[in-house]
Amino acid sequence: MKPSYTIPRFYRIVAHFFLVAEQLLGPRLFRVTLNPIKKIIIRRMTRLWNNRPRLPEVEVDRVGNLSTRQFQHGYFSTSKPVIFDGAAKNWPCCKKWDLDYFSVAHGDSDLLIVQSEGLTTRERSSEHQFLSVRDLIGNIKQGGDRYLRFSPLLHDNPELANDLDLNWLGQMRGPGTFGNTYYMFMGGRGQKTYLHADQPCNLYVQIHGEKKWTMFYPGDSVGLYPEVTNSAYVKSPVDLDNPDLKKFPLFAGARAYTAHLKPGDVLYVPPHVWHQVENLTDTIAVGYRFSSLKAALRSSVAFSLIRILSTNPPVWKTRKYGAVDTNLIWAAAAGKITQVMREREDRRKRNDDLHP
Repeated sequence: MKPSYTIPRFYRIVAHFFLVAEQLLGPRLFRVTLNPIKKIIIRRMTRLWNNRPRLPEVEVDRVGNLSTRQFQHGYFSTSKPVIFDGAAKNWPCCKKWDLDYFSVAHGDSDLLIVQSEGLTTRERSSEHQFLSVRDLIGNIKQGGDRYLRFSPLLHDNPELANDLDLNWLGQMRGPGTFGNTYYMFMGGRGQKTYLHADQPCNLYVQIHGEKKWTMFYPGDSVGLYPEVTNSAYVKSPVDLDNPDLKKFPLFAGARAYTAHLKPGDVLYVPPHVWHQVENLTDTIAVGYRFSSLKAALRSSVAFSLIRILSTNPPVWKTRKYGAVDTNLIWAAAAGKITQVMREREDRRKRNDDLHP
């Protein structure tokens, strides 16, 4: 499954140049210097693409019994996503984890959920909420909209990590990588994480329920009308369920790659690959994320530079917050980090008083 680009290479390179320039200069300075030139280029591209039909979707490779060597040479080193078909089906997590299990075994664990515009919601929002695992699961079962993303639940409860095959995950990541985080995802049917791109490598373990991933290679970014927010990710305003080709005509030139994940599947998502994720049922999943400078640069030099240049929060603070809870990154971007950290500490003290 190699990238199949229809937008000419020149325009793809120029579009990435403008992305990096906007991140470097900031929105105000970019608006009065390079934005007029960008608009001219976009208008020329739009004339080429007006009234073209959308490209058909392509399914991500699904491979059974994929060896470490085959993965490293065929996918990791070429920045291609792949589904390890049923690779985790015999792991303890896939045999015992469901909503009821977490409600009983970890119901009192404290969670932080932060709404992030363009990632978790289309609305302008900086809301956050603390709730217990039991309350979250109750909301999911009642058809509510609470969706746990990027949670450090496994780090806070190390015994959960023993239900994963940590040796398999470690072998697949290969040499020259660093960082080691496990993020829990738990939510109800129909919940989504909207189209965005970020830097870590991701081995995503689908444990309970089913999900649909829709992905685009970084080279097709110009067709996704990326919005540089100076934060840890780049978002897209395109609605994949009902794309407005009059407003976003270049989207017709971006090819989507889809992955339908079932329990026991493991999806590899390379750095900077755009993705939107939809829950087809109530789901539980774990994202095993790690970093590779070589893989990030190979996937996209421009997006790697955007990440390095981000200041909301800066890279060093992103690493600091992410080591505790990735949701703190979104809180920092919304200017709520002080409030959230204070509330987090107050809740911890109250919990210690209740359970001395």
